[in-house]
Amino acid sequence: MHHRLAKSHYMLLTGAAFLLPATSINYPSIFYLVAALLALFSLVSWGLTRFELNLKKQELILLTPWFFYPAVVFIDLYFRQQNWVWGHFQESSRFLLVICVFLLVRQYGFNVAAMRWGVWCGAVVAGCWAYYQKNTLGISRVWGGTSSLINAFGDISLLLGVLSLVLFQPKWQADKRWLAVALIAFFIGMFGSLASGAKGGWISLPVIAWILVDLLDKPSWRKRIALLVTLLVSATLVWHFSPFIQSRVSMVIPAIFQYAQTGEVFDGSAGIRLALWHSSWLIFLQNPWFGTGIGSFYPQLLLLIENGLVDPAASQIHHPHSQFFSSIVAYGVFGPLSIFSIYMSFIWYCKIHVSQHKSLAIAGVITAVAYMDFGLVEMIWDINNAGVLFVMMMALIAGQLSYQARTKPQE
Repeated sequence: MHHRLAKSHYMLLTGAAFLLPATSINYPSIFYLVAALLALFSLVSWGLTRFELNLKKQELILLTPWFFYPAVVFIDLYFRQQNWVWGHFQESSRFLLVICVFLLVRQYGFNVAAMRWGVWCGAVVAGCWAYYQKNTLGISRVWGGTSSLINAFGDISLLLGVLSLVLFQPKWQADKRWLAVALIAFFIGMFGSLASGAKGGWISLPVIAWILVDLLDKPSWRKRIALLVTLLVSATLVWHFSPFIQSRVSMVIPAIFQYAQTGEVFDGSAGIRLALWHSSWLIFLQNPWFGTGIGSFYPQLLLLIENGLVDPAASQIHHPHSQFFSSIVAYGVFGPLSIFSIYMSFIWYCKIHVSQHKSLAIAGVITAVAYMDFGLVEMIWDINNAGVLFVMMMALIAGQLSYQARTKPQE
């Protein structure tokens, strides 16, 4: 009986590990259904079977921020503002829901090959979406299967391409022909990101490239520098031969210089973001310890505009357009502490398991680092596809690393 129960859980988790990355930006209706069912199934399984806990110190360190961040939001809404709005708690509540997902995976595990092929299929289908929308429908900035979520599509398409290269590492390390398979998804995923014009995802590439060298048997500074140079040359060539990329990048430097010199917004992308970030910083300086509360940014922004401190063009956007700046506005110093403790504890937890399962652990590190970079210029967890994918991938990867630490490691 116990064997059949374990096998059924293993198969269900294996299916989820494939479907979640494969459908995240390609078929969101399936993606959300799988995520909801996995969270519900984990809660029910926990209630019925009471699977083994005995959490280690490292696991407690990993899980503590998953409680801390929702607690900060809850205290702000319920006690400070005394105005409970479920929509404001939704994002942070996901971390509470996936605790049971983590514990379920920790108990039963899943076949890592399913996640490997899930990210591969996700990247390839995203690239196909991008090609169809760009070249057949004539859409300037593509969004794949999402509901016009351009930045989420571009960021996750890039991430899925990179994770394909990472998770296929055990295969291409043993047989170099598998490298060609991984590179197919990598380049197609990159095409999806480029076709979206989502600049926020591109800034993560130098850091990701640095980490990718750890996949090699003998990583070194020389190899990291060589890969960064290759990335720079590749980026230059893409910029040179693509007028679309030129149009997306060419406004960044002028926007920075104009805002630095005059405080005026130069364009509707980089310039607006600079004004929003400047506003966020001014609000933070007035309330550095505890911030002004979730949902308070826009009224504070209008006051700054009224006092002539920020360009009125910033009023087009109702949020700081950055996870970091949003956190310091809402919760002061406790904002970045609560959010980045989630990222850093996950990175740390993955790194201590690199020797046990290199490809999966590095996939976790890259997922966290990529989202940290995305979050510098996007409200990345507020975008449903991106936010749900992050918590699910974190729970699956961390849970599998724990499972393999308790049982026999596998690739």
